[in-house]
Amino acid sequence: MSNLSVMMKKNLLFFAALALNVSAFAQQQDPVLMRINNKDVTRSEFEYIYNKNNSNNELDKKTLDEYVDLFVNFKLKVAAAEEAGLDTTKAFNNEFNGYRQQLAKSYLTDASVDEANALATYNRLKENVEASHLLIRLQPNATPEQVTDAYNKAERARQRIINGEPFDKVAREVSEDPSVAQNGGYLGYFTALQMIRPFEDVAYSLKVGEISEPIRTDFGFHVIKVTGRRPDIGKVLVAHIFKFLPQDASKEKEQQVEQQMDSIYNALQNGADFAELAKTLSEDKGTAARGGELPWVGLHQTVKEFEDIAFNLKKDEISKPFHSPNGMHIVKLIDRKQIEPFEEKKEEIMRRLTRMGEGNKGVEALIARLKKEYNFSIDENGVTSAKETLARLAEMKKDSTLTGTPVAMGNLFVLDGKAYSAQDFVEWAKNNNDAVDKLVDKYIDKEVLAYEDSKLEKKYPDFGHLMQEYRDGILLFEISNRQVWDKASKDEEGLDKFFKQNKSNYAWDAPRFRGIILHSSDESVLKEAKKLTKKNPEDEWSNVIRKAFNNDSVTVVKITKGLYAKGDNKYVDKLVFKSGSFEPMKDYPYTATYGKLLKKGPETYKDVRGPVTADYQNYLETAWIKELRDKYSVEIDQEVLKTVNNH
Repeated sequence: MSNLSVMMKKNLLFFAALALNVSAFAQQQDPVLMRINNKDVTRSEFEYIYNKNNSNNELDKKTLDEYVDLFVNFKLKVAAAEEAGLDTTKAFNNEFNGYRQQLAKSYLTDASVDEANALATYNRLKENVEASHLLIRLQPNATPEQVTDAYNKAERARQRIINGEPFDKVAREVSEDPSVAQNGGYLGYFTALQMIRPFEDVAYSLKVGEISEPIRTDFGFHVIKVTGRRPDIGKVLVAHIFKFLPQDASKEKEQQVEQQMDSIYNALQNGADFAELAKTLSEDKGTAARGGELPWVGLHQTVKEFEDIAFNLKKDEISKPFHSPNGMHIVKLIDRKQIEPFEEKKEEIMRRLTRMGEGNKGVEALIARLKKEYNFSIDENGVTSAKETLARLAEMKKDSTLTGTPVAMGNLFVLDGKAYSAQDFVEWAKNNNDAVDKLVDKYIDKEVLAYEDSKLEKKYPDFGHLMQEYRDGILLFEISNRQVWDKASKDEEGLDKFFKQNKSNYAWDAPRFRGIILHSSDESVLKEAKKLTKKNPEDEWSNVIRKAFNNDSVTVVKITKGLYAKGDNKYVDKLVFKSGSFEPMKDYPYTATYGKLLKKGPETYKDVRGPVTADYQNYLETAWIKELRDKYSVEIDQEVLKTVNNH
């Protein structure tokens, strides 16, 4: 069973990837297959483990019986771990809960909604939208009156535009976007994931020339006009030669840089190598070493002056020198590409949506579905009481003369017949500064998900079996390590005794040399080292040599210690087995050996520690299994066993 336990410990996440199945199925009749230490094991639990660990599709009755035996041993060890209290330790709970939290994520979202959201975003990335906007600012916690005033102001501006006034004129007069004085509200072309989501949603829904209703974002109310649409311009791979030129540079400095760039451009036109000139002349040190090459860039990833030139070049074409806010450039287009296939782009899109706060559509869809499934109902009286209580608590924070302990009355909501009190919500929300309505929604969502999380093992049998496997696998590893693996490796007395009782099992077919190989640049030093070796016990050879000769961070004597058969080491072959030859080391030309030739086989377990330890582990495990079989009861229902579905 030790092999099974190691496999379960090391490959839990791998098994999880194979086993997770988020589709629910009706729980069929699941009889008890066996009772181990008075704990029931159902047929489905056994089938789950049995079929996952058996790849052979032609299983006979004998194979099933053998696996039953292994499974019983496995469960007996788990029972021993439970008796030892290993399932109550902090380390166990941290590890198990970490596994569960990670694997529960796929059950606590609607993956199809997340994928659909990513696909919709991907399709938008294939297109660029050109738009202008005006903004009437509004704080997220604005009062209803402030919201109405801001909306009306945005709507009046919209009507002016519809009635024929130029968009940029109206925007400059009313928009509260700080950049409006420079751009008249013109945003240029953009693509998906470059604007906040509500703005993007509306912009992509409009036809060219259409003007939106006032739409609200975290910044306030926008009026958007779409003036163009085009296929996405993709990404370009370019190299550039750059000269820095401050915007406040003198006319003389500007002329000097322009002359330098003109000279470089003329050299390029006459056949000079772009990459070589970039390496020697470009002042962008980050790219100069790469021949001026930048990473792939897309829309709005560089300044507009650079973008306008780079995206209008043909492959291998070199631009004339041009200015940007940073200085002067000469650009060469190396390559161009369009958006990658959806499957390649999906994970990146999902990550970016999550960073933008738009990656929880699947969770929102799941919560909506769970509310219907569990007959969710909100209690408006309880909500009102909670709001009043929170308002009172806020007043008491500001005014220390107010006394008492306000308590919310009634329930906030009911889910699957369970009432959630308004006061519990107040305790959760009282130190949070968000708007109360938002807090109510957040609390409800949190509790709905928590309730679903608590039901996963029963609602999804595969998840339940997987969690049971994780739990038992962690316990199995820890108890086996205590009783067998760690114990065997550290039990020097037990290893010695086991070796002596089974010495004939470790006989060699040829002698071995157990000893040390010494190398030095000085023959007299080598002789001293060998004498020192002879005066000390074998397990101290390496240390005494290092202390005597290698204590000044300079290796005077090189040491190699081990057990060697003929053919394992060229120095031992020549000096001990009198066979073959070797070339002396360049810096350590003098070589000697000291040790013992073992002609009759190993003298101690240390000569064959690896095989002895492995056999001793098997011995300890066999004895442990016998002890567990004697200690704990095992009952198997043979009739139920006949119905096990092996596939």
